Order: sequence, then structure tokens, then C-alpha cells
Amino acid sequence: MLNKKDWFKLKKYPHIGKKLEENERFTWIEEYIKNPESIKKHSFLPLIHRTSKVRKFRKIYSKDDGTLTKQKNNKNRISQGPKKREIYYASHLDSLIYSYYSSLVYTEYEKSLEDYNLKDVVTAYRSISKNIENHESSNKCNIDFANDVFNYIRNYNSEEFCAITFDISSFFDELDHSILLQQLIELVGINGKLKDDYFNVYKNITRYGYVEIVDIFKLFQDNIIIEGRGKKRVSKIKYLKKEKAISFCSKEDFIKNKRKLIRNNKYEENTSKIRKKGIPQGSPISSTLANLYLLKFDKIINDVLVKHNGIYRRYSDDMVVVCPLNKKEEIINLFQSAITDVKLRVQSHKTQVFIFKKIEDKLICGEYYPNTINWNKNFCYLGFDFDGQFTYLKSSSIAGYYRKMKRTIKRAKYYSNRKTNKNKGEVFKRRILMKYSYKGAKRKRVWLWSEKQKGFTKSERYDWGNFLSYANKASNEMDNNKIKGQIKKHWKILNKNLPKKKPTPNNV
Repeated sequence: MLNKKDWFKLKKYPHIGKKLEENERFTWIEEYIKNPESIKKHSFLPLIHRTSKVRKFRKIYSKDDGTLTKQKNNKNRISQGPKKREIYYASHLDSLIYSYYSSLVYTEYEKSLEDYNLKDVVTAYRSISKNIENHESSNKCNIDFANDVFNYIRNYNSEEFCAITFDISSFFDELDHSILLQQLIELVGINGKLKDDYFNVYKNITRYGYVEIVDIFKLFQDNIIIEGRGKKRVSKIKYLKKEKAISFCSKEDFIKNKRKLIRNNKYEENTSKIRKKGIPQGSPISSTLANLYLLKFDKIINDVLVKHNGIYRRYSDDMVVVCPLNKKEEIINLFQSAITDVKLRVQSHKTQVFIFKKIEDKLICGEYYPNTINWNKNFCYLGFDFDGQFTYLKSSSIAGYYRKMKRTIKRAKYYSNRKTNKNKGEVFKRRILMKYSYKGAKRKRVWLWSEKQKGFTKSERYDWGNFLSYANKASNEMDNNKIKGQIKKHWKILNKNLPKKKPTPNNV
């Protein structure tokens, strides 16, 4: 069933210390990581922290009946400000250690899923083959998981039933350390405790120190270590990738300055109390631990849904159930009580109930509200809308694609008209077309320049395309969808926003 990935994967981002090479795997790295005596004494470097911000726009709906409400200037979509995601990433060697121990925990976790009949329930952060009979088959993604749920709804044996979606509040930040430790002990422990190497990994992923990327960049900005070129000044953080930066500093230079940089996450903010919850999002082991944390919760919910002729699916912190309509309140109450038992919270304002009803062999969908059912609302799950018959890309995803397209073109026009631009007024369209049109939607092998061969060579990397690549994949793989129709006007809209070519003197 599972196409397991190799745990050994070198990272490309700059961190602290020297860059690891692929040929070092079998000379010392693997021997070191697989030796419990080494890992129980291993001193982990602090994580590097950055905040990812994505600006969100939301339509405003009435809480009473779900109808669209108009705002000032006849607008019905407002910005809710940037959605922040706190990302932490480990040094290259630490990342490999986390990855290896994640694979060990993952192997035992998969056995528990099999024992608890949960192998189809938990879908995120797992390698699940599309075709269990074909070892070369690719793995499922959110497109397949959403399609499976929609097909279950299409074939549900009832004239009227419901689907309910739940969302866990601040999932990674709220994981209780004592519950996580107990789950780990039950899974991989011996005689009621973790082995020393496992405990050292657990301790450093729960009580970690970290460095703000802005701080470490500012301190070593003039001496960033660049691949093949020694040390060099880099003017801005966003240019690190372009300059092929491999490290902010050596390990020795960091140790000399660590008191200026390290922020301790061991204690709660502005207190001397030991922090008892939260793991960093971004490390190779975090997703496996998050799944393990909810193992017993998943079993409780799934056992009840199976008994009530329904299904339960969880994709990280996004959960959905399909069940008989008369079990709606019981299921909602069960979620609230069971999630409280593991010291997490369901965001009640994000809990949505969708009613499905068969009328003359046609399945229709509507969203449940306290005083009514709005039959113009579609069931939303994993980035897709489902109306009972057809599947669509979520409207906000389409809107976001066009918004980014127009913003990119607007910026290109602005910079093309600057006085310092040698080609004033000329917008270079190729990059825009590759990013936002069908011309950049094909999956292509990446060719890299080789100094040794003085030419471009074929690499193992692929350019996965753009938003239209994802839309086309969803259109090809999802049953009974109308996704092609949602993106068919992209070329017309793109060209409408691009500046018209200025006539040359010969054409006037």
C-alpha cells in the first residue's frame, strides 16, 4: 500500500555550519545517525525561524442564512489581513536525524493504523499508493483524497444525509507534551519509557532553541558563505537563493555569537514556567508526531462513524465526516468532547454542516444554518467545491490566481517605466506567460549549468509548472468535474491586462 520515501534527503536552504554532500552519506553520516550512542549525546543546533505571510481575502456571508452581504462601495470581498504561519527549520545534520527518527516512528505508526482500521482515515503526511497492485504507481495527494470523499457522497445509500467539516485551532502550537510523550512511549518505548536516543530527539523537538532569520542574517550579512565562492555580502534575505548561499556562518562563528542570537522556547513567554505544549512546524519529524498525537482520537471518532454507517477522514487539522442527518448533533458533540480530552480545540466558527438530498435521482447540496438551509452553497473540502453532482476548484483559489496575475503585471509595468530602465516601457512577457498561462503549465526537466562540462546538463529536478498545472491535473483525475471551464478564459484575461505592443516607426 505504501511507497516509502528515503529518509536521506539533503536540504538546500542556508543554515549554520558546513554543507553536507551526497557522497558523505555512506562515509560517516548514516553510520553516525543510525548509532543510538551518537544520537543520545548529540547536541542539536537551534532552529532558524521565519514567519510566512499570505494575504487572505474572504467574502462576507450572513451568519443567519449564508447569503452574501454587500459592504461599502458595493464590495463583497474584504482582506482579513495576512495569515501568518510560523516556520522553523533545522540544520542540515539535525534535519537528517529528525528525518531518520521520523521514519522509525512512521513505520510503527503505520502498524497501529492497520491494527485500528485507520489506514484510509488519516490521509495527510503519508505515502499512499494510487494503485496497491502496481509498485511503480504514484502516491495520492489532496486531489485524490477529496475525490474519494465526493464519490462516497455520490454513492451514499440514503435520501437525505449530511457532511460536517471541522478545523482544529493552532494544531502544531497546541500539542500537549505529556500526551505526545505518552503516545511515543506506547508506540516505540521499552518498559514504559523512551530509549535515550529517542528521548533526546523528543526533548529537542519540544523544548527547542531558535534563531530569528532576520537576526542571524543581519549579523553575518557581510560574510554569507556562497557555494564555490567563499564568503560574500548579500544585500537582502530574498537574494540568498539567487546567490546560492549555503550557510549564514560556520559553527565556530555561531558559537562565538550565540548569546546574541538564541531565543529559548523552553519557557512560556515572559514567564519562568516550563512550556508544556507546541512543536515547531517545518521539521521533518513534526508531521509524523502530529499524526501520532491524534491516533486514539482518530480511533474513537472512526469507530462511532463506522457504527453509524458513515465515514471519517482527517487531513492534518482538516476533518470531515459523512453521516445520517439524525446523527448530526451527536457527532458534533462527540468531536467537541473527544478533542477536549487531548487538550485541543475545534474552531466552532469554522464547523460547517452541509445537507445532501436526493430529488428525482439528482443529489443537491446546501449548507445548514440555525433557521434555514441555503441550497446555493456548495460543500467545500481540501480546496474543492462539490454541489452534489460536479466538482469545481474553490472559487477563492481561482480569484487568488487572477489577483496574483494582475498584481505581477502591474509591478512589471511600474518597473518598466522607471528612468533607470534601459528598455523603458517594455515589459518582458516571457516570465509572466510561464507563470500564469498554459505555456508554463507543462512539467519539465530542469537543466543546470555544469562548470566541468561547460554546458547545461539534465538534472533530477523537475519544474512542476504553475497554478494551471494543478488545475489540469485535478481536471484529469477528478470524476465528473467542471474545472476546465473555470480556467478556459485565463489567456483572454492575461492578454487583456498585458500592455499592448507599441508600434514601431515602420508600422506607423
